[in-house]
Amino acid sequence: MTVKNQDGKEVFSKRKEYFIYDFHFAENKEGYLGMNNWDITAMKRIKSGIAPLETDSVVYVIPLTEATKSINVEASFLSLYEPGKTATIHKVNKKVEFKK
Repeated sequence: MTVKNQDGKEVFSKRKEYFIYDFHFAENKEGYLGMNNWDITAMKRIKSGIAPLETDSVVYVIPLTEATKSINVEASFLSLYEPGKTATIHKVNKKVEFKK
């Protein structure tokens, strides 16, 4: 998520990562024909992910100066499919104007 003021200056940025990893640990049973690195039944799943159609909500307090007339909030959901390579799954922009 990125927040920019009316002049295009970034005033806030935050990134949250969801992930799922499968690991093979020595205490797990041996895999099929010695191929334990490929046997999914011998894996332990470490999950800090979000399932399809599941929602997540976070509230941030962003301090702004009195001179701020408006902000543009951009939130993106990206898929990191390879180190350093991402694909945008969904992006939302919202402009908020402040009245004095």
